[in-house]
Amino acid sequence: MKNPFELLGLSPEIVRSLEGRELFALIKASYRALLMIYHPDRAPLQDELLKLQKTRKVAELNLAYEKLDLERNPDSLEHYRDLYVKRRGDGWQKTVRRLKQDLQDLTLFNQTLSRNYLRHLLSPFSPGGPASATETALPALRNLRIGLQDVAINYNVRSSSWNLGTNYKEIKMDQEGRMSYRLPSRKRFIPINFITLLGTVGKEQVDLIPLLDRVVPKDCQWPPPKWKKSFPEYLKCFDLMNSLSLDDFRSHCLPFLKPDLVEGSFLFSFHKTIPQPGRINLEGLIIRLNPAKSPKAAPAH
Repeated sequence: MKNPFELLGLSPEIVRSLEGRELFALIKASYRALLMIYHPDRAPLQDELLKLQKTRKVAELNLAYEKLDLERNPDSLEHYRDLYVKRRGDGWQKTVRRLKQDLQDLTLFNQTLSRNYLRHLLSPFSPGGPASATETALPALRNLRIGLQDVAINYNVRSSSWNLGTNYKEIKMDQEGRMSYRLPSRKRFIPINFITLLGTVGKEQVDLIPLLDRVVPKDCQWPPPKWKKSFPEYLKCFDLMNSLSLDDFRSHCLPFLKPDLVEGSFLFSFHKTIPQPGRINLEGLIIRLNPAKSPKAAPAH
């Protein structure tokens, strides 16, 4: 059954803000205005169904007014006022609870979906999967040279005297799609068959530094106990690695992962031989994309 205030068209906010004579004056004004609208005499003479509906509505209005009549039954008015005002709070709380539940359900659904997609993405390339020297989650890459900035080296350098180019490395795909790798500060490419390129994420879409794995550098492996206790965690010495956990990759990178190569994007991969299983590798920031040089043809005799 509806609250009498609701039948008279008054909102919980208005009822909450008024009391006593002011509230009753509003009740009376609303009651008289609604009677003018729903009085049966205002229905067309030939429309009996409409007259019956208006008669029932007027009966509801009369009953609601009797329950809120300050002069005849002030206790009844206060009783229904308290119920109506309290329901206003319950309504907001119910809405908040429903929205929180919807958010939890959506979060759980997204987590399950991302886990399943990541499992699907990595399953062909995981140890025990079908072996291939040209494995890649990207479209077929041929005759391509990818120049990369090594993010970990770039972050870990603590001196301004380092040689320019020590954080630059390259990946080369030949005409058959076979991958070769040139490490930073090296001149020669090394054939590689254990790396799977997964895709790229724009550098403006993810803050990678807090997500990358950390390791204590050799010159800081045995700090004095006092140094350990007195310094906050974020000031302690550490080096970054070009890897991150599957969970961090799934939560922060996977939603933006694209199956193409774009300059200014982070390139991610999966290594079968990585010492720590369950990690995603960061190849680096793509700063150059060029066609690979074709091998020189043998001279004709």
